[in-house]
Amino acid sequence: MSLKRTIDALVVGAGPVGLTAALTLVRGGHRQVEIIDEAERRTGLSYALALHPATLDGLEKLGVAAALIARGNRIDRVAIYDGAIRKAELALGSLDRAHPFVLVVPQSELEAVLLAALADEGVEVRWSHRLSRLDASAGAGVASSIDRIDSDSSGYAVAHASGVVGKTFEREIPLVLGADGHGSLVRRQLGIERRATGLSGTVAVFELDGESLPAGLPPDEARRELRITFTGGLRSVWWPLPGDRTRLGFELQAENGPTAARHKSRLPSIVPWLASTLDDRKLSELAAERMPWHPIPSGRLMWSVAVRFERALADSFGRGRVWLAGDAAHLAFPFGVQSMNEGILEAQDLASRCGRVLAGAEPLASLEAYGDERLARWRALARPMADGAAQDTMSSDPWLAAHAAGILEALPVAAGEAAALFARIASESAPSLSV
Repeated sequence: MSLKRTIDALVVGAGPVGLTAALTLVRGGHRQVEIIDEAERRTGLSYALALHPATLDGLEKLGVAAALIARGNRIDRVAIYDGAIRKAELALGSLDRAHPFVLVVPQSELEAVLLAALADEGVEVRWSHRLSRLDASAGAGVASSIDRIDSDSSGYAVAHASGVVGKTFEREIPLVLGADGHGSLVRRQLGIERRATGLSGTVAVFELDGESLPAGLPPDEARRELRITFTGGLRSVWWPLPGDRTRLGFELQAENGPTAARHKSRLPSIVPWLASTLDDRKLSELAAERMPWHPIPSGRLMWSVAVRFERALADSFGRGRVWLAGDAAHLAFPFGVQSMNEGILEAQDLASRCGRVLAGAEPLASLEAYGDERLARWRALARPMADGAAQDTMSSDPWLAAHAAGILEALPVAAGEAAALFARIASESAPSLSV
């Protein structure tokens, strides 16, 4: 199937951020939308796994929240641990949200729901298509070259990881939305630099099959609790997944961590990701050291991976007719799932603004406000918030004050809501006890 001759908006990237942007445009009445992705198909495994309350509220506006909730596991409480000692609880029900909980739902399921909603609107993703060139210097549109990648030996000889270029489409497109991830071609073709905002590191991730719940709570209650632990300055997280699965993440010392996977494959392949050091024995060692409240049953490990994470921010979110959202513009520590959730909200914001520009309700220059606001938001994240929260809790609990920055970065809620929850820790803190 060939690309549309007339395209009002091109969405580059078919992950959660790009699919949300496309659905927002289509639901706003703009049907001449194309979505392209260099991958052959949607992801089969999931790195990101949770939706914040604010994100669920946003997805409710697109009519997909109910389908996601039916597929996910609801988290009502976050528990903070110092090793075996339960230091605090944060009740998410206190948030002023229509959905005052975190929804644990695999990225693959999120993408499936968004793809189904787009299919209902007659919009499909052009898999194995990439944006090879864009020229935003013309006033009327973005001159774009889009390559179709074929898996056989036909086409001209431009090598590609999964095939060759079978055909190149030339289009002039009014608006381009770059949601093509951490290695964004859109960002690079705009010449926008991305700079580190903090230290990088490595997280070891283990996913277990079968019920594997921590001791000390009834099973139904345990499944609704997320646990964040601190051991020697390193964080670990315990997630209860749908379908009686569990995911454990361990922040590793940079010098001791196994080689991290720098590129996230979208193919449903597990074995290539397995590092020789991340086996059942290593899992048991890490859990015994950092999660003594969680006995690890043998033979339950489904897959493991070492993921390198970065903290980085683009110098700009775009310009003119070409704009960025999600990992194309920013990267964050993974435990709080900030980059994807902020990216989904960015996608809705950007696509809504683009819709108004396409309808003639606002000038093209109005998109500058999107870039300014999002850049300011990301620059304000984490550190100033942590400093204020630490001061608020210093008198009540020095340990919490000392770990404020690490807690706030790992909480799976929007940044401002994380600060509000943390400010209430003193009154909601559990007694220091082992469970």
